[in-house]
Parts: sequence; C-alpha cells; structure tokens
Amino acid sequence: MLNELNSGSFQKLKKAENYSLLVNKKSHLSSLIDNLEKLRNQHNELVADERASEVYSVIGKVEGKKLDRQQLVAISKEVHTHLVLAGAGTGKTTTIVGLVKYLLGINKYSSDEILVLSFTNASASEMKERLDKETGVSIEASTFHKLGMNIISDVNGIKPKISQLNQRQFIKQQLESLMHDRDYLRVLNAYLMRRQFMIRSEFDFKTLQEYQEHLKKNPPVTLKQEAVKSYGEMEIANFLYLNGVEYIYEQPYKIDTRTKEFGQYKPDFYLPKYDIYIEYFGIDKNGNPPAFFQNDYIASMKWKRELHKANNTTMIESYAYENFEGILTSDLEKKLLENAVALTPLSQEEIWKKVSEDDANVIDGLVQLIETVINLMKSNRYDIAEMRRRNASSFNLIDISYLLDVISPIWDSYNEHLSMNDEIDFNDMINIASDYVRDGRYKSNYKMVIVDEYQDISRARYELLKALRDKYDYDLFCVGDDWQSIYRFAGSDIGYIQNFSKYWGASEISRIETTYRFPQRLIDITSGFIMRNPMQLSKNIRGISSAEKYVLGEVQGYTDKYAVQFMLNKMDELPYRSTVFLIGRYSFDNKMLEDNLELSYKYDNRNSLTKVIYSKRDDLDISYITAHKSKGLQADYVFILNNKNGRMGFPSKIQDSPVLDLLLENSDPFPDAEERRLFYVAMTRAKKKVILVTLKDRGSDFLRELHDKYAEEMKQEAYICPLCGGKLKHRTGRFGEFFGCENYKTTGCRYTRNIRKKNVN
Repeated sequence: MLNELNSGSFQKLKKAENYSLLVNKKSHLSSLIDNLEKLRNQHNELVADERASEVYSVIGKVEGKKLDRQQLVAISKEVHTHLVLAGAGTGKTTTIVGLVKYLLGINKYSSDEILVLSFTNASASEMKERLDKETGVSIEASTFHKLGMNIISDVNGIKPKISQLNQRQFIKQQLESLMHDRDYLRVLNAYLMRRQFMIRSEFDFKTLQEYQEHLKKNPPVTLKQEAVKSYGEMEIANFLYLNGVEYIYEQPYKIDTRTKEFGQYKPDFYLPKYDIYIEYFGIDKNGNPPAFFQNDYIASMKWKRELHKANNTTMIESYAYENFEGILTSDLEKKLLENAVALTPLSQEEIWKKVSEDDANVIDGLVQLIETVINLMKSNRYDIAEMRRRNASSFNLIDISYLLDVISPIWDSYNEHLSMNDEIDFNDMINIASDYVRDGRYKSNYKMVIVDEYQDISRARYELLKALRDKYDYDLFCVGDDWQSIYRFAGSDIGYIQNFSKYWGASEISRIETTYRFPQRLIDITSGFIMRNPMQLSKNIRGISSAEKYVLGEVQGYTDKYAVQFMLNKMDELPYRSTVFLIGRYSFDNKMLEDNLELSYKYDNRNSLTKVIYSKRDDLDISYITAHKSKGLQADYVFILNNKNGRMGFPSKIQDSPVLDLLLENSDPFPDAEERRLFYVAMTRAKKKVILVTLKDRGSDFLRELHDKYAEEMKQEAYICPLCGGKLKHRTGRFGEFFGCENYKTTGCRYTRNIRKKNVN
C-alpha cells in the first residue's frame, strides 16, 4: 500500500478535495513504518515493566532478595514451553524459586501439580529445601533417576534393583585383567598409538593454513620422539620401529641433486642396512594431492621417481589414501618383504611399555573415555553391533574400530554383571520408565514441569520428558546455560538446549544476564573466550562490579615442581583469609602438588573436595577440585592447573575422541568445544582473579589463545597491589629492592613485595 502511495499514481490525487490531509496521513504512516521496530521495542519494554511489577506484587522478595527485571519478566511469561538462558552466577535457582512462588500465589497450580527436576541428589535436595522454605508448602524436587524409579515402582509395585557398582573402578579392573591377553593387548596398543593424536587426513582441510595449524596443535611425533611432517610419516616410522627395522628420517640422498630448480633431495626414510628409500606421497587414489599443496607436487613426485630409476636405487612408495583407508602399514609390510627386509616385531609387552612410558595416567584417561562411551551407548540404546554399523562410513573408521575392539569385551562383562545380579543401572532405569509411560502403564498428575540445569540433559532424559508430555501435556519451564554444558561423559547432549525449539516446538526464549559473582572485566574475558565457538548461544552477561581491572594472571616454571613453587609465591600475596580453588582437569592433577613440603591435604567427604593447607598461609581457605566438580561453586581466587599442551592437558586431547560423533546427535564440530566450555566453567569460579599455571614453552592451546589476546594485561597484573588495587612501584630501601604500593601515603596501604627476599605483607 505504501509503495502505491509513493508511486506516480499518488500524484493523480492532487485535485482531490482532502489532498493535503492525505499528504499528512501518508507522512505519518511513513514515520510509523520507519520507526516500527523502535515503537515495538518501546511497547514491549513497557509491557515487560508492567509484568515485572505484577510479579513483584505477588511474590515480593525471594529468599530475602529482590529479583532483577529480567528474572521477574521471565517469571511473568505464561507460555506453554519456555527456555531461560541463564549465565554463570545470574541467580537461576532463585529464579526457579520465584517462579514456583508466583504460580502458587496466583493459584495457577497446586503444589502437587508441580515437579522440579535436577540432575544430582545434592542439587535436588537443596532445591527442595529452598522451595519448601520460601513457599511454606512441600514441593516435589527430584532427580531424573528418582523420577524413573518412582515410575517403575508405581507400575511394578516394587522398587527396581539398582546396581551399586562403581562403574569407573569396574572398567579399570576389566581393562587391567584383559591386558594379560596378548591379542587384546595388541589391539589396545594399536589404538593407543593412534589415539595420541587427533589424526586427520591431508584431504580433510581446505587450506594450507588450516592443515598447518592442525599439525601445530597436534604435532605428529613418533615413538622415537621424532617430529615428522605428517601423520602418514608417523605411521610408517612407528611401524619400522615396532618391527625392528633401522631407519634414518630425511637422510640426504647419496647423490648431490642440487640444481637451479631443486635443492638437495632428502627422502622421507632411508633403511641403511638394505640401502632402501621410502617415500610417503600425499595423494588420493586418482593420484591427486590436496588442492592446497604446491602446484609442482606432481612434478616433484615424477622427479623423485626418475632420480631413483636413473641411479638404480630402490624406492618404496606409500600413499595418503592408504593411511585413511587403514591399509598403509599392511601394504608397507608386503612391499618390505618383497624387498627382503627382515621384520623382527617387538613383543606386545614391549610395545605397551613404549606407548605408555611417557604417560603415567594413560589407563585413567582411557577408563574415563570408555565410561563415557558405555553411558552414551546405554542412553541411546545402542550395542556394539550398532556402533560398528554407524562407524562403517566414518572418516575415522580405523581409530574407532580399534577403540570398539577395546571396549567390546568390557561392554559384554558390564551387561553380564547387571544380568547375573538382576540389576539395572541409571540409564536402564530412565529408558524403562519411558517405555512404561509410552505404554500407558503410568499415570501422571503433573501440570507444570521445571527443569534445572537443562544443558545437561541426555537423550534418555529427553525421551522420558517427551513421553510424559506426549501422554499428559504439561507446561515446560527449563533453565540452563549452554556455555556450561560439560557432562558429555555422562551422556548429556548440548544440542537439546542449542536447538530447543526443534525438540519442543514453538518456544519462548528468555535470558537472565546479570551476574552477582564476578567483575565485569572477567566477564568480558570469559565471554569472549567461550564465544570463539559460533555454535554457543549469545548472551550479554553484565556484572555488578567494575572495580577489578587485572583479573587474569599466569605463573610458569620449567617443571611442575617450579610451577607449584611460583604458584605458592603468588599465594603469599593474596589478601588475608581469601578463599582459593586449585582447579585441575583431572582428579590426578593434584599429584603435581605432592612434592612440595609446604603443602598438606585432607579430604572433605561432605563437599567432595580436597582441603589444602599451605604452611606459610594457614589463613587461606584452599581447596583442590576438578573443573567438573567445581561447577556451581566459587572462590575469591582460582588457580587452574595443568595448562600444558598434551594428551592429558587442558584441553584434553583424549576426550575429543571421534567415537563420540557416532553417539551424540548434535555433536559440536568446533575444535575442543566441550573442553572450551569446561575451561570457561573453571575460570568463572573466580570472584576476583584467575591465575593459569603452566610449564614454560609447553603452554596449552587455551593458554596461548588467552596470552595472545591479553599478554600485556597479564603482565601488568603482576604490578597491582592485591590488597587495594593500587599500582606497585619499584623502590630501593635499606633491606634491598622491593615493590611498594603507591597508596601508602593516601590510604596507608603497607603492602610490599620483596624482590630478593621472600614476600612480606
């Protein structure tokens, strides 16, 4: 219509009696359209304010606090399906308590029609305690496991027999027992030699820069600790080493080949005992290299072949396509035997010693991966045969096949144990409960279901919720943070929150973004870090404090022992009675603390963390905890350990096994996606400052990323007074050199840090 008014036809109306009025109407309409979005936003803001006021008039303060506007607006929306994205420390549990209080206050539901679901016994117990106290009535707050048990018990008239087996300990015992079988050890060795690296084909990359960046992060290093140029060369070198064939990597060819066009030829491998050369060519079955390889790659191959022919030297050729088809070493073996090369294989025991000698925690890391796979298989109702079927078209077919061979007997033993003892595990319990609901054998009275920590939901838990909703339609209110989705090892799938409407239909999405935990500068750094992954949902997290400026620091040493000592030096500077978290990627990361005589430990069973006592600062409340267990907790200062580049560093290279792509419907393709979220969780435990502990020249990918962006800021934080935030200035006094606080004269701050002597506060 407006286009018609803007056209020439409008000019035809000039002689109309009310033309001037029409012109004014047209101008007004154009103005409305131009400002439509602004007017809509203004209207929505007014409505939101009205709704927030209405909610507050019903509930007042919640747990002694007035909820912020976003929290009140989220509570006010009476919709069938609602997801609230809540940032770290934004008061999501308080929001849930406020919602229940509001629903009861307006008499929309009775207390027995509301179900609140959480993921751990501790969080469910805390939720119920807070809900009951605030509302004055009994609200059912349960775990998914308890809900599943109640459904089965209601249908069968008897509680199911739940296995009390320590799954991780069982897997470790099975693995150690199976390793006495030589055939099993052979498969285990084959897997471990490949899983040490995120092996990808040359053809998986679009540009040379991408390929080189991947090799930089996951450098191909042989069992002899040689750095080679490709994973194919690594496979060849390891095969030769394991079969007792002496080789020299990139030995100059016996003839001087230097010309204007070519430099000295250095074949990939030379076998001195047999005067044989081996070349690995990065080509596919059609003889083509990746598009980003140099234009003269084919010409170089031709030149090498002609050179060997002209000088009557033997060259054995291997190819990239053989590597990603899994036949590289078997074809190489045939070619070596045809050229009378004697193979004297190491025993599997010798190979095991070699593949595990540089990694004392190799078994623990593998056990955690197997536990993850078993839980996801149970959750998805897959068996080994289904996994092999799914793997048939995988780009990582060989690696995953080896891992499935490793897992298969453990999987069988685990299920046999459950069957023999007439037991089910937690995954079975939720799956059985879902079946009972679908079959109509269970009757539900819930009209409102609230899910806390929704980002942790697994396929099995989703299917249970879906079955209940399909049979007994209810209002759904979910609160979660995709930035903190870190329980993939237990079956959680981030896609259920990132693609919420795909699974639940038309949905309202709200956000609560004001954090009450940490300063704005730490928010900026951590938010920027997590949003490097474009799959994460955007949030505008805001802090209530902007006073802290230098919130990110680093300590490094040449060895773990020195790194820990420098970390303690940093602790010497912390304010009196500060709370401190030492956060590790793995439970065994605390081993790096054991050699320091100034530290002692005691385990806190109630809170599932290790209390650390530092003899020089017994006023500090120090705890060691893993990144996973730190979620939901906070401390003034956080030291993140194990920021080392390696298989068991942070990020962990083991936990990104390609087998998980077969198990997670919504696998995140961004590199180290889950590890990035876990690191974000670790950083956001700090209320004041995060300090990264690492080894010199062995910093992890995450540390290098943060250092590249915030190097100057991390350097400056060393010259900030930990007591008052003032600057520390270099001075010389009668007792030697020191740094003193510039606020000494204005505020009386007496903080000093000696340079040549131990720190003094």
